Amino acid sequence: MKNNTKYVIALVGVLSLIILGSLALSDSSQDNTKLVNNEMPLYSKSSATIPALNHTELNNCSDTIVIGTVQEILPSKWNTADGKRPSNTDDAFSPFCLIYTDVVISVDKYLKNPLSSKEVTVRVEGGTAGHDTLIADYEPTFQPGEKILLYLIKDFGPGTKNIDPEHFRVTGYKQGKFTLTNDGKAIGFDRESISQEELLSTIKE
Repeated sequence: MKNNTKYVIALVGVLSLIILGSLALSDSSQDNTKLVNNEMPLYSKSSATIPALNHTELNNCSDTIVIGTVQEILPSKWNTADGKRPSNTDDAFSPFCLIYTDVVISVDKYLKNPLSSKEVTVRVEGGTAGHDTLIADYEPTFQPGEKILLYLIKDFGPGTKNIDPEHFRVTGYKQGKFTLTNDGKAIGFDRESISQEELLSTIKE
């Protein structure tokens, strides 16, 4: 029994060394970013309590509202001058030091405060930049080709608002995104289902 226990402990130790060695030697095929000076990948999962907004409040708080299609999800970046990991990571994943992702929306129709552009860029916190990952569970998620209705507000985030290109944030975070289905439904973040006709009736210019 003791010999079996020793064998298991030794096996776990060897497997751990193999896994750690593989991680250390790994050269990501997805990008050219490499670990420098033995830097370890950074990971954070951020949660927040979001004040609940009803449809009328989403409308009133929004600078513009659009129906459109997710055209492209751009590579995630750090909010540094070059978009890469900051040299000092002591304050990483704070409101002033974070990873963000821009999503390009092809606009089919403006429902409030129409703009001249046929595209809008929507910025969300979170994503993977190089070997570093930030998950913001309060932000909406997007899929290429997804048909959506978005309540949008000007960026208020201290770490992202001044970074080009011109962009919006989703009003009320994930509360402000609805996926539009072919059967006339609008699906909210919590799987709330409402008819598109009823949702549109709550939107005022």
